[in-house]
Amino acid sequence: MRDRLPGRVTVTELAGVARLSPYHFLRVFKRATGHTPHRYLTLLRIAEAKRLLEAGVTVTQAAQRCGFYSAAHLSGVFLRETGVRPSRWPPPTSDHCAGERLTV
Repeated sequence: MRDRLPGRVTVTELAGVARLSPYHFLRVFKRATGHTPHRYLTLLRIAEAKRLLEAGVTVTQAAQRCGFYSAAHLSGVFLRETGVRPSRWPPPTSDHCAGERLTV
C-alpha cells in the first residue's frame, strides 16, 4: 500500500497479493491491523502528507503525491484526522513541551 499511495488500490488487488478471497482478506486485514484497508490507506496517506509538508512541499503537491483528488480533499481529510488544516502543519510547539511534536 505504501508503494501505491498516489494510485488507486483495490481490495481485489490486495487480496490477490495475499492469495485470499476479497472477503477473507478484509477479515484478516482488520484483525491484523485494527483497521479496514481503506482506513489504513487513509492513515498512510495522511502520515506521508505530514512528512511532505514538514519538508516544505505545498498542500497541492502533497495531495497529488499522496493520492488525494485535490488539495481541498486532502485538506478535509487532514483536518478530520489531525484537527488542523494542512496549511497549518506542522503545528507550532508550545513552550511547555519544547522539543515535542504533536503526533496524531
